[in-house]
Amino acid sequence: MLSSIIVGVVLLQASSAVLAQSNLPPLGTGVFEVSTRMTIDAPLETVWNAILDFSSYPDWNPFARSQTVCDEFFIPLDNQTAFEGARIIINAQIPALTPPVNRSSPSNPLHTQISFENVTHLQPDLHRVAWKQIDIPDIAVNATRWTAISTVDNMTLYESAEVYGGGLAGFVETLFGESLQEAFDAQGVALKMLLEGTS
Repeated sequence: MLSSIIVGVVLLQASSAVLAQSNLPPLGTGVFEVSTRMTIDAPLETVWNAILDFSSYPDWNPFARSQTVCDEFFIPLDNQTAFEGARIIINAQIPALTPPVNRSSPSNPLHTQISFENVTHLQPDLHRVAWKQIDIPDIAVNATRWTAISTVDNMTLYESAEVYGGGLAGFVETLFGESLQEAFDAQGVALKMLLEGTS
């Protein structure tokens, strides 16, 4: 009896440590937020490299079906390595496809959205990256997506969050809030499946 209580307390403390830890910066306030976080049994650098390997997104990502690195005129670059200040074109599925997916998984044209964004932060030393939509004026919709990873209990903690503000953010929440949350979760699950070899 006592040993099961001790095990329960240890597990509770470990899960509390994961819940308390975050490598995301302060996100600010807005009308609504979507986010996901999970532990992945893979090395920190392996997870980091997968997050930044936009060219491989069609092979596993049910939400961002493609993410293309471009110049300031949104012309795709030969080198698809992400960098701070890069423009990116994101072909998203909202709601997301059901994982697992691969490059040949058909997108649903009724759920396809194209977004033009800017890589605002690329912080390899902190294992954080962010991009912001720039195709809609901030006064209407202001949203920056942050993704961060850190080490916890010999695993990698993956976190991704986006706060939506602006005059039309409530409308976006009504139309897409639930589907966006599901898409963030699906992307996290798919990344975990990819890196743990369960997809």
